[in-house]
Amino acid sequence: MDMVAVFQNWDGKTVAPLQQVTDGLTPDDYPALLNACRGADETAARAASWVVKAGYEAGKDIPYPADLLARDLHWEIALHLLQSIQHVAVDVPPSLIATYLTHDKPMLRAWALDAYVRLGAPDADIALKNAADDPAASVRARARNLTK
Repeated sequence: MDMVAVFQNWDGKTVAPLQQVTDGLTPDDYPALLNACRGADETAARAASWVVKAGYEAGKDIPYPADLLARDLHWEIALHLLQSIQHVAVDVPPSLIATYLTHDKPMLRAWALDAYVRLGAPDADIALKNAADDPAASVRARARNLTK
């Protein structure tokens, strides 16, 4: 299976072909996978980031592409990377995450908060207090779960 072709032909919704790529991933595939995450083809990058997240959930030892968090990303790519932090040991400066704490999309704010706290940000307590007053229920719920 040509992983890059699967990404380029992805319909933007169906996860079955992405799961097939994930199931067949080997360490030899990681460079191409990460290159697809960094590529200019946004659809392929979104698909690749889904596979990265699914790979972490499956216990694969894919290098974490922290450099992407400093870019202007499609929100789904950022979401997948932020959600992945709970599954993989990373050495990411919390400052890379901080910009997502105020994102327009509540899901990104919620998962940015999760990552920010997990990474031990020095002002995580302030972020948790701010999130407790967020207008989005998903952000408030994430804050509550993180303080349990």
